[in-house]
Amino acid sequence: MASSSPSLTTLEQCFISPPKSSVPETSIPLLFTDIFFLGGGVVERLFFYKFPHPTSHFISDHLPTFKSSLSLTLQHFFPFAGHVRQSPSSPDVYELYYTDGDSVSLTISESTGDFQDFAGDQARDFSKLQPLIPTLAHESEPLMALQVTLFPNQGLCFGIVVSKVASDGTNSTNFIRSWATTCLSGAGEVSFSSPPSFDRSNIGDPYNLYSIYLQTALYMKEMYKNAGAGATKKEEFLATFRLKKEHLEKLKGAIMAGYPEGKAPFHLSTYVVSCAFMWACLVRSKGWPEEKMAYFGFPLDARPRLSPPLPAGFFGGCLAFKTTKAKVGDIVDEVTGVGAAAAAIGKAIDELKDGVFNGGETMPQTLGEVVANQGMWIAGSTRFRVYDVDFGWGKPVKVEVTTIKGVETMAMAEDGEGGGGLEFGVSFPKEQIDAFEVCFNDALKALMV
Repeated sequence: MASSSPSLTTLEQCFISPPKSSVPETSIPLLFTDIFFLGGGVVERLFFYKFPHPTSHFISDHLPTFKSSLSLTLQHFFPFAGHVRQSPSSPDVYELYYTDGDSVSLTISESTGDFQDFAGDQARDFSKLQPLIPTLAHESEPLMALQVTLFPNQGLCFGIVVSKVASDGTNSTNFIRSWATTCLSGAGEVSFSSPPSFDRSNIGDPYNLYSIYLQTALYMKEMYKNAGAGATKKEEFLATFRLKKEHLEKLKGAIMAGYPEGKAPFHLSTYVVSCAFMWACLVRSKGWPEEKMAYFGFPLDARPRLSPPLPAGFFGGCLAFKTTKAKVGDIVDEVTGVGAAAAAIGKAIDELKDGVFNGGETMPQTLGEVVANQGMWIAGSTRFRVYDVDFGWGKPVKVEVTTIKGVETMAMAEDGEGGGGLEFGVSFPKEQIDAFEVCFNDALKALMV
């Protein structure tokens, strides 16, 4: 007899604010680095933890500290409790606006499902994960929502969704780590990963990118609003693929061996090598004609690359985007393919020496070209250290970025199993995941011969 689908019960929905009167009414103008995402876009993360206790134990022993530490942390990251609005002084200026009493939605739920079915590496039907993801209520345009889903006597899932117009991954994970450390300590004061900074005086806009990106964002907002209601897509699955430390070292060595004195004439790092390997595997799995161009795009944290550099805790979005391309025939070559992919990515990173936002005025068109050609994107970073996020239940056994669904994006993180490797979350229709898995495993076998 077929087992029934797991059910989800909402136990509590509440709204958490910073401590009363702790933050004055504040507006923070959006910069060109934020405004591009006014048209839409969120980041969703799911953190899975072992929690072999009944739901009542979480409610009585953990939830009060979870809430109080959230309130304390929001006092310092208060824009997350606010919303985006047009400035009263100018219709072309948008701002993050907070007033006393603004809050973040927190939902507590319970699932009848098997925790391991949700938290594994295997391909999982995305529709089963969807109920674990909090939703942003569009009416008031909030910037963050939170959800805890308990699997009694097995584990729990902490879900967070953050609007990209308010935050990039560096900023949102800084908030999460600060909150988790505060919750773990129970000391009644915030323990910062990096203190948030709201000073925007050092960011200029020499290329007039705000105006360009605002027009793009408003166009995208209208397009999303009218997007095809009747469009049907294949059901997607989420799976995880791991590159161990020995794989990464072997890859880097093989690429360097192809150059005089073993020195690549471009930026060659673990990031470049791992992305090149995943890109090559994905392109092979597509079965594209060799003369076609394959595209690749990736974000970079611009904070340390500006002059002067911004503090690590700079609040808001501060991403630059780079893209590159190469012939399919070059990338799928069994001997030199990963090296060709690495050269394309490494040379794109080298171009940052000319200025992290140099050429930014063509960024909307460039990103559109990658999307139109089914190019691969990378999300996430090992620098986020998502597997160190401990609220008092231990470190997570699995972390997923679920916003990779439907956008040809892979989510990078440090290997949750440890050992200095990396993991990549992918989301494709089942037959495409199966094809990718074959290419991935074959490439690893060939590498380790």
